[in-house]
Amino acid sequence: MDVTALSQQLSILLKPNLNNDYEIRPDNVYQEGSAANRTIIGRFVGEYMLPGSRINNPNALKELYKRCQADESCLILSEHYSNLDFPLLFHLIEIHPLLGSEVAESLLPIRGAKLSETTPLAATMSYSYDSIIIYPSRTLSNIRDPEEREEYRKISTPINHAAAREMINRKNRGRIILVFPAGTRYRPWAPNTLKGVREIHSYVKTFDNILFLGINGNALPPHASDDMTHDMFRNDLVIYTCSEVIKSRNFRKRVASTAPEGTDSKQHVADEVMKELARIHSRIEPERLKELATVQPAE
Repeated sequence: MDVTALSQQLSILLKPNLNNDYEIRPDNVYQEGSAANRTIIGRFVGEYMLPGSRINNPNALKELYKRCQADESCLILSEHYSNLDFPLLFHLIEIHPLLGSEVAESLLPIRGAKLSETTPLAATMSYSYDSIIIYPSRTLSNIRDPEEREEYRKISTPINHAAAREMINRKNRGRIILVFPAGTRYRPWAPNTLKGVREIHSYVKTFDNILFLGINGNALPPHASDDMTHDMFRNDLVIYTCSEVIKSRNFRKRVASTAPEGTDSKQHVADEVMKELARIHSRIEPERLKELATVQPAE
């Protein structure tokens, strides 16, 4: 079913529970979601997960949560393929016997401002989860007109500075920060969407612990037009795979030792983050496809 038809149905259920201030301002970059809506969305996204959809290595995520509760700052660096990536993850964590709602509710994603400006469905779903709002650098780099770019910079800079302060505050108060280092959904026809943004270096150096999160499977693949209203839901076997928790300082030390002379050290960190995620993805996908063949309904 296409997004337009579903957004009309979901809006009827979700909008009554969205009563907060969603304007994007420096004093409003942290936005609380709706627990009632998260329950509704969980039931909805669960319908698109085929049997066997799961979290691999949940013990690592549990360990990350324990460290977070022990006042260590914790960061998840995740692949990004779909606007359902976070709602599906939240739902799988919430229903997992080892993890549960406490772990799910500790997650705090960094959300791009554009997500609430695209489709009604994307907006209502994103408003339903606690998040910190930023203007991604990728958006700025895609603006060709100098005047438009400068206007965007004037708006985005104070928002992003406020978001950085809010993130520091929240990461020291029991929240696990989740970031998509590519800054956008991966689209196969646009290879640059798989490139990590340079700003990821700032996240990596700010946290004590890191967990890399691979995602295999996609219940809402992007449409080739890049128009989200044309995205189509589909049933899929979705597998999230957690790396072991690593100390950020150890990762930075290892990455620094591999940086070619004269390279942009910050971009090199982002590139190495994406390589870690690619390794997880490529390891899981062959077994996922075999498993998918046994559970996918016949057409």
